[in-house]
Amino acid sequence: MNRRRLIAWIATAVTSMMLVIGFQFVHLSPASSTTTLNVYAAVSLTNALNAIKTQFQNANPTINIVYTFGASGTLLSQIQAGAPADIFISAATDQIDVLQNASPSKLVAGSRKNVVRNRLVLIAPTTPPVSAGSAALTSFNGLTNANITGIAIGDYTGTPPLVPAGNYTKQVLTSRGIFTTLNPKLYLASNVRNVLTAVENKTLVVGGVNKTIDAGAVYKTDAALSNKVRVVETALTTESNPIVYPLGILTRTTVLTTAQSFSNYLTGTTAQNIFKNNYGFLAP
Repeated sequence: MNRRRLIAWIATAVTSMMLVIGFQFVHLSPASSTTTLNVYAAVSLTNALNAIKTQFQNANPTINIVYTFGASGTLLSQIQAGAPADIFISAATDQIDVLQNASPSKLVAGSRKNVVRNRLVLIAPTTPPVSAGSAALTSFNGLTNANITGIAIGDYTGTPPLVPAGNYTKQVLTSRGIFTTLNPKLYLASNVRNVLTAVENKTLVVGGVNKTIDAGAVYKTDAALSNKVRVVETALTTESNPIVYPLGILTRTTVLTTAQSFSNYLTGTTAQNIFKNNYGFLAP
């Protein structure tokens, strides 16, 4: 009988000890939750936003920012098709207008604001061999010269335009009265970073055919990222619509407070210094 009691006592003691250890583990290792914020943004913001993400997440370790970069028109189509975007940052007002003006509006009331501005530049390749046309190019107007045979610009087609940079380029060329003349030389790329790559490589695949590229039009911030191109000319601000990057928070978001926090951060001192000082964007 004493042996049975001893065994029971030992079993009870072991069970109690395991419970105590278990409770201590629970208290010492609390579960931490992470909030995911999906940000759809114009591809020209890639480098700056990635740098800002690092700073923001260091200060907010429970928030995980997931970016989707692309042409603003492409991103708009994805959002309209139900993509899980919490925030959308376009490279033009047109795409944000579509969401804001929907009935009902797809943007959280009062959430729209401009984050940064940019400039449009004409670029030409610098790595050998450089064509005679590229070497001699000094302005947008010089694109009309016969020795310029291929010009890469963003795809300005669609309503709203697929690639805002392409639409800004079309506006600049139209304001100078040379768009119609240049139209046969224009080759459309799916986003502004692909325009930059086309000028760097001096070629762009169009319809399965390699086209020779002598020049292209990108944002000033894109050109600054490459040592394989030179800035030929910067377009005047009066030659196109203002180049702004509007942000809007989508009504579909389930993390509104987090979205508002990141939105505020983007127009705060830390992020604005990264935009301006590190990547050459202009204040909104």
